[in-house]
Amino acid sequence: MSIKCHFSQLIIPSDPVYAAAASKYATEIAGIIGFDSQDIQTIASGLNQAIAALIEYSFEPGEQATLQISCERIPEGLKVVVKDKGLPFGESLPEPSQIATLPSSAATFGARIFQLKKYLDEVSLHNLGHDGKEIVLIKYLASKTLADYRAECELDPYEPSPPELAAGNFEQKFMVRRMKASEAVEVSKTVYKAYGYTYARDYMYFPEKLIALNESGQVQSVVVVVGDHEIAGHCAVQYWEENPRVAELAAGVVKPEYRSRGYFALLTEYLVNEVCDKALLGIFVHTVSNHTISQKVGHQVGLHDCAIRLGLVPPSISFKGFSEALRQKPSILIQFRYLSHPSTLTLHLPDSHQAIVAAIYENLGIAPEFSGNYANRKLDKRSVFKIQVVASLNFARILLDSYGPNTVAEIKGKLKELCYKKIEVVNLYLNMFDPLTAVMTEEFEKLGFFFAGVMPGGLAGGDALILQYLNNVPIDYKEIKVASDMAHRILGHIKAHDPN
Repeated sequence: MSIKCHFSQLIIPSDPVYAAAASKYATEIAGIIGFDSQDIQTIASGLNQAIAALIEYSFEPGEQATLQISCERIPEGLKVVVKDKGLPFGESLPEPSQIATLPSSAATFGARIFQLKKYLDEVSLHNLGHDGKEIVLIKYLASKTLADYRAECELDPYEPSPPELAAGNFEQKFMVRRMKASEAVEVSKTVYKAYGYTYARDYMYFPEKLIALNESGQVQSVVVVVGDHEIAGHCAVQYWEENPRVAELAAGVVKPEYRSRGYFALLTEYLVNEVCDKALLGIFVHTVSNHTISQKVGHQVGLHDCAIRLGLVPPSISFKGFSEALRQKPSILIQFRYLSHPSTLTLHLPDSHQAIVAAIYENLGIAPEFSGNYANRKLDKRSVFKIQVVASLNFARILLDSYGPNTVAEIKGKLKELCYKKIEVVNLYLNMFDPLTAVMTEEFEKLGFFFAGVMPGGLAGGDALILQYLNNVPIDYKEIKVASDMAHRILGHIKAHDPN
């Protein structure tokens, strides 16, 4: 199952006086699940004792910390987990014959934990490394069967169908315009209706933040209004922090009941024609690879495919209205549109990537030249790069602005750190205007990076070659859906150079 059944959590201070409140919480859950009064009292006694013993063992007197108590219905009955980040456990729960031989503090704790078996059917201790430790307590529910659990917990989650529009609604009037501050609340509701609480740009769930970003100019929102006042969709332009001459079309969302009516294309055109600064080099958008609808909309408004970043979308993200199950982490397709074309473009790349990059730029309306002349380009005194980590995506981006004598070793060290922190996807942005990129690319590929594509204006100093690294992220290329011939060519080149 993708979600836990009847799962809830409570956080309390590491003070024994809160044990009674925690046991009250757990017994209320036990009653909901179906335990009788005698078992409920037994659960309360066991949890009270467990919390008191755990606090005394884990923390110094007066130390301020918290305990997390969770209750979950499982096939056997009730599972209660008490977690903290205090003193780790020993190797295992001691047997009665071992308790007398333990140090006094451990013996006291071990004896008290062993006594829990008078109240609960299963007791186990687990050290969790950086996440602390936990006691797992299980009480069997004798009056229910496995069939009861399945009936209660294994039904598919219900998601209501989008409401049907009344006859003629498709023809009713609509308007695309700038968002008013008073409409920010409805825009946040629109994001929820489309994504639940899984959308990566969390400011979209906070109307006051969305208003503030618009007032500051960092984000410029437009909406499509159906009838006199109903918000049907939203999209915004957000300036790319690495290069103010490039803007991202972001937070594009249409309510499920208004999809397939061309509203996203209308929002995009309005942003390009009425909102974007005419001095911009270009605009880009991220579209997903688990369906091609948004990709085709991008093509309709003049955006062209230029990169595919593999396995970037977390499996937790919800695409409401799309019932197909995700077999792997979806990938992201970058689409770009020039608003002012450069007259000439000289790029520095290894021979292995020149043909595909030339094809990408020609599809964007540019005929680049390639130069292998890096003999006069000396290394800088030091490397200049920065790392951006997006924890919600388990993703990191390394933006490399300058090559120093130890650049490869430094990137290798940072990559190792990121992998140790369980970052799953790392993208490396290299400046294709820098002659050294022609030779340094191959050095980074020896570390396990491989081609993802390009992004015009992706760095402050020039166009970016995007390399990608996957930290134990399985990719089945057959599951990646792309709509254009260009995207298929990019995907084929990525697959051919994927060391995994």
